[in-house]
Amino acid sequence: MKTPLTIAGLLAIFAGGCATIPRDAGVADVQRQVALRTSQSVDVRSSAAITDDERLQSMLQGEIDADRVVAIAFVNNPRVQVALADLGLARADLIEASTVRNPIFGAEFRFPASPSKPFELSIIESLFDLIQLPRRRSAGRAAFEAAQSRVSSEILGVAADVRSDFYDLVAATQHLSTDRVAVESARASAELAQRQHDAGNITDLDLENEQAMYEQAKIDLSRSEEDVLLRREALIRDMGLRNASADWKIRTEFPQLPAAEPSEQEIQQMLATRRLDIAAAQRQVEAAQRLLPTARATGIGNISVGAHREHESDGVTTTGPSVEVPIPIFNRGTAARTRAEAQLLLRQQTLASLLASAGSQARAAHQALLAARGRVDYYRDVVLPRRKRIVDLTQLEQNAMLVGIFQLLQAKQNELDARRNYIDSQRDYWLARTNLDRALSGIDMEGQRSFAPATTQSQGTTAERRGNH
Repeated sequence: MKTPLTIAGLLAIFAGGCATIPRDAGVADVQRQVALRTSQSVDVRSSAAITDDERLQSMLQGEIDADRVVAIAFVNNPRVQVALADLGLARADLIEASTVRNPIFGAEFRFPASPSKPFELSIIESLFDLIQLPRRRSAGRAAFEAAQSRVSSEILGVAADVRSDFYDLVAATQHLSTDRVAVESARASAELAQRQHDAGNITDLDLENEQAMYEQAKIDLSRSEEDVLLRREALIRDMGLRNASADWKIRTEFPQLPAAEPSEQEIQQMLATRRLDIAAAQRQVEAAQRLLPTARATGIGNISVGAHREHESDGVTTTGPSVEVPIPIFNRGTAARTRAEAQLLLRQQTLASLLASAGSQARAAHQALLAARGRVDYYRDVVLPRRKRIVDLTQLEQNAMLVGIFQLLQAKQNELDARRNYIDSQRDYWLARTNLDRALSGIDMEGQRSFAPATTQSQGTTAERRGNH
């Protein structure tokens, strides 16, 4: 029976291709891609290890910055572990694509019979599977690489979300400190107005305005306190902390701005090498192209070959090859071919759409970053120094009794308003930088954080003060 031996030999040869399947499900490649873009390591943790362990506690010590929060999320955030677990499914698909079907053994025994009992033995293997195994394995490898890029993108999306939430918490914390100062200023103004009203120096309307602004300042402070709590809870979720009472503090100052922003040419260079969604789409197109030639044959059915041995009741035994070929009368594989062509076209158009939009997304994100950088510089170098100088000059005039105390309080309130806008402009800058990273890596562009240019929180209050004093 040479045919079964030949089939067994082919099986041994083709099965050797499974040795190229990574045992770690491609985790190492994902870790390299993520580390290249974030300088942070990603660990695979078992369900039993997902706890606030000693390593996590040490990472929470001191004032944590954005990089530390990302590092904690990579260790502890369930979204990261879910994404890594998806690699196991991709590896299973690759193993399946690299494996031929098991041969089918058949046996028949017939009774009664004489002088000897007849039987029939057969072994069948799919010839189509054997012939197409290299092509299926190649397509499976392309799909596996696409899954690696997709998982890397998901993990980088987690990092981007964590950074955005961190900068929101920093801004909320600074707003809370500013609003506390504003409440104290408004309280002092209201108490002074009450004394002057008691002395008959200001009208009832002036008193009511001052007291109303004090009440509004307290409401603004309450909102800021609520905002800090909500932003903190968001960061707790990002870090995967299960102990809400864990003691941890963030660095409440924004990082120093970099010396310079990347140029348009540098953006285009990074865009050409960092877009994970484009890399995944290219691998998906490659997988569809490699499977297209076999689509029609797959729809028709399998061609199977094997060996057959039959023992007749008269004692005669025969052995020979066998073949099973589907007759394409009703199903000629048109549907399978059409489906494969449509899938290829869909993936090609998806890739074309990504290529067309990538440059625009990067340019828009780059321009938003430059605009946000300009606002930060303008508030820091122009607006805040000018507001401080106005306060100083007003203080001098108030000391000389040229202006009243309310004008001085108004000048300090305007300075606080400018500081709020400066806080917002810094937050907007770091959100814009995070969005640029999203655009350059092609991660969750629809989920990017949007922001509006900073506006004065107490604009109505300021206008009311100008109108009354």
